[in-house]
Amino acid sequence: MGNRNSNISIFDNELRLKGAFSFRGRLIIKGSFEGSITGENLIIAEEGVVLAEINAENVTIGGQFEGYITAVNEVVILSTGICSGTVSCKSLIVETGGLLNGDIKCIKNIDTEYENEPVSYGNDEPGYS
Repeated sequence: MGNRNSNISIFDNELRLKGAFSFRGRLIIKGSFEGSITGENLIIAEEGVVLAEINAENVTIGGQFEGYITAVNEVVILSTGICSGTVSCKSLIVETGGLLNGDIKCIKNIDTEYENEPVSYGNDEPGYS
């Protein structure tokens, strides 16, 4: 039985690539990539370094990322991950030890980004002085 997420591709340690890349299923990046990536489930492994614009369903960062991420569902920054740039997603998870520096926009439905107000947890919330 085929599942559209059953495809797994590995971008290995020694691979260095620049350009535009699209994929189906799950892509694990262990090497270095610069450019744009479009696909379903992207995983930047601990040894991976990515400087890119990413459009995906889900993104997991265990290595280094800098750029722009638009995730339809979830962005996870693992304890070994470093994320710098702009992130738009439905759900954001940052494990203890993971680093996140940039602009974040969590949206209930990424397809209707401009119809819904982003969730904000700034100092204007009750309980902050």
